[in-house]
Amino acid sequence: MKTKIPLTNITAEIPTKITTSHVRKWVTLSIVVLFISSLVTWFFGRTVMPDVIWIATGEKGGLYRKLGEHIQIPLERRLDIPVQLLLTEGSVDNFHKVRQGEATFGIVQGGAVAIEELSVVTPLFPDYVFVIVRADGEINELSDLAGTDIALGRSGSGSRISALQVLQHFDIHEADLGDNDRYFMDLLDDPSLEGAIMTTGIENPDLHKILSGDRFKLLPILNAEAIELAHPFFHKTRIPRGYFGDKVSIPSEAIPTITTNAFLVTRSDTPREIVQHVLAVIHEESLKLQVPTLIPRDEATAWISTRLHPASSEYFNPSNQISWMRDILESLTSMKELLVAIGTGVYLLWRRWKRLKEEEREELRSRQRDRLDWFLSQTLLVEQAQMDASDVDELQEYLDKVTTIKLEALQELTEAEMRSDLAFSIFLDQCASLINKIQLKILDYHAE
Repeated sequence: MKTKIPLTNITAEIPTKITTSHVRKWVTLSIVVLFISSLVTWFFGRTVMPDVIWIATGEKGGLYRKLGEHIQIPLERRLDIPVQLLLTEGSVDNFHKVRQGEATFGIVQGGAVAIEELSVVTPLFPDYVFVIVRADGEINELSDLAGTDIALGRSGSGSRISALQVLQHFDIHEADLGDNDRYFMDLLDDPSLEGAIMTTGIENPDLHKILSGDRFKLLPILNAEAIELAHPFFHKTRIPRGYFGDKVSIPSEAIPTITTNAFLVTRSDTPREIVQHVLAVIHEESLKLQVPTLIPRDEATAWISTRLHPASSEYFNPSNQISWMRDILESLTSMKELLVAIGTGVYLLWRRWKRLKEEEREELRSRQRDRLDWFLSQTLLVEQAQMDASDVDELQEYLDKVTTIKLEALQELTEAEMRSDLAFSIFLDQCASLINKIQLKILDYHAE
């Protein structure tokens, strides 16, 4: 019966240690973690455009509403997103809608709301304080307003807040003005109203409608300079003679008043792309033809004393982008030690990788040399044993054994350097010689 010489397993398990396989796993894991982290950062940091852009404007027929209509179509064209206008009570209502996320943008009056809680996109135009009274009435100066019905604007309007701030300087209070929670256009239909205080842009269509005939007149705000000193958002100015009126000049002579500014505001997290397109619509298209008092781009920052949206800051201060690049370069300079450390770390990792690969190759060569020595010893045992063989079956068994040893050696010893080693050549020659010798003996036995 043919038996196979058992081969001792000299390739015992290698003690656990850092190998190139471990390094590969670490590097692969690091790349996967970096990729997933980058993907998560991109997903949560990407710009998500809204389905609809809402602009909180004001009363129908007012200048805020008119401005919103001029912005609406060009902005839709640029962004390919629907733009909707919200009819509101005015600045205070607009402010709350933007802050609560009900509107993307809102038009507010400086001084009427805590504008610093939002981000300014751009100043728009000056809002004048107009004191309107009936031409045939008995009110000839602001102090005469007490005890009469005067429309101050809706409770959600910035116009109402501005009116009350002005009246404080004349010691006139809200309760002194009767039915005052009214829009100034009610003057046309309600003869019980003696007048109105309205803060709006001078191009307001409703204002021109009120002052187109001779039924109403404008009163001067004689202490406008004192009001300017008391309120940072107010500035003294004059309404030129005859700016309003078809039949008569209103006012009949230039009169002093005060102005504040209308601002377009938004939240600080509004996507930069949207804000950039809004700025382009306002300052780069033909809006100034519809709103002649629109504050031009090169003067905008002079009218802003609060926080700008980041996109607006870049738009009005392009030099800041140069400063931004300079800051980046300075940051890179300050990070040179870190960059050197990273480069050194990469180099050391590469050196470690090469050393581990060489150690693994050397360990493999050592194991295969030991294995080759064992194969040589096995062939020597077979050669010694076949010398005393007395029959063909025994010789055939030794022939099978040496053939098996040779085949297993060829399968296991795959290292290129090992195949070219002198000891390996000697082993193959020894196997060939032994096989030939046994075969000749078998032939001799058959010949007998």
